[in-house]
Amino acid sequence: MSALIYGAYGYTGRLIARAAVDRGLEPVLAGRDADRLGELGAALDLPTRTASLSEPERLRAALNGVSVVLHCAGPFVHTAPPMIAACLKEETHYLDLTGEVDVFRRLADRDAEAEAAGCMLLPGIGFDVVPSDCLSRFVAGQTPHADALEVALYADGTVSRGTLKTLIEQMGRGGVVRRNGRLHDVPPGWTSRNVDFGDRRRGVTSIPEGSVVTSGASTDVPNVTAYIAVPLLVQSLLRASRHVQGVLAWPPLKQLLKRLVEQRRPGPTAEERRQGRTVVWASARGPGGNTTTARLHGPEAYAFTARAAAEALQRVLDGTAPSGYQTPSTAFGADFALAVDGTSRQIVEEPSGS
Repeated sequence: MSALIYGAYGYTGRLIARAAVDRGLEPVLAGRDADRLGELGAALDLPTRTASLSEPERLRAALNGVSVVLHCAGPFVHTAPPMIAACLKEETHYLDLTGEVDVFRRLADRDAEAEAAGCMLLPGIGFDVVPSDCLSRFVAGQTPHADALEVALYADGTVSRGTLKTLIEQMGRGGVVRRNGRLHDVPPGWTSRNVDFGDRRRGVTSIPEGSVVTSGASTDVPNVTAYIAVPLLVQSLLRASRHVQGVLAWPPLKQLLKRLVEQRRPGPTAEERRQGRTVVWASARGPGGNTTTARLHGPEAYAFTARAAAEALQRVLDGTAPSGYQTPSTAFGADFALAVDGTSRQIVEEPSGS
């Protein structure tokens, strides 16, 4: 049995395929573009299978002899459903790189189907969800009866065309927080605060980040808010965008922006990936004021994703794949993020009133 990487010739897919080969894995490369697939397969000396997500029978045939699929072709709100359907029918484990809240919600709703099929549904196996979910579970586990959890992300560097397209797809969507154990939609830039990322304190604003959803499975904390570090101007623009959400959600505008994105370079250069870094901060608070705060320091976001995804494929192929809907930490433990080369974790003391 083997692994299959779908969308392998995209920017992130290529990084993951190379990381997998460096680990000694021999994944099958798949996608809908036979020419780009053949070029990458020849470069890495790996087998390829051509299949479109719009061809269910051919897609299912591509999964023959495959025990796990890593789905890299976004935006996942559109591309995940056909691949998940194929995986459930073929009883194949499913992993993807999504950070889209709606995808997490939909996969969580298919937990019983995955259990019945004996396969795992594990979305978000890259940056930002691997470190945010793992660190959330860690601080929650260190804080008895934690009732509030905050997570904040900081990342150096630029983003790929695929990431930009996913962000465009989510325009006009607003934010999400967990309150009293339930997910609630909130306006963009709903709340903000300052966070100490180790080098200095930075302003962060709330976002619909994946750990808000995954925390419902990986922790018992009923109140969760996620943030990202952005300049004050961007925070103001996010808050202002709540007044034009209808315009931002207009499909013709999204299509225009995606066409403009295609004119950009594919993603960060190798040197930018080497120099970049990421920091994830999480703090869990109990009813008596007891608090656990920790930070994860890791490599640049795309380097982190490639290493985490390759590690996840290795673990599934080695037999670690609990059935049903999973998060990175419920599948592999809160220390899974530490298996990503270049990642470290530290518990930190927060000043009172922070």
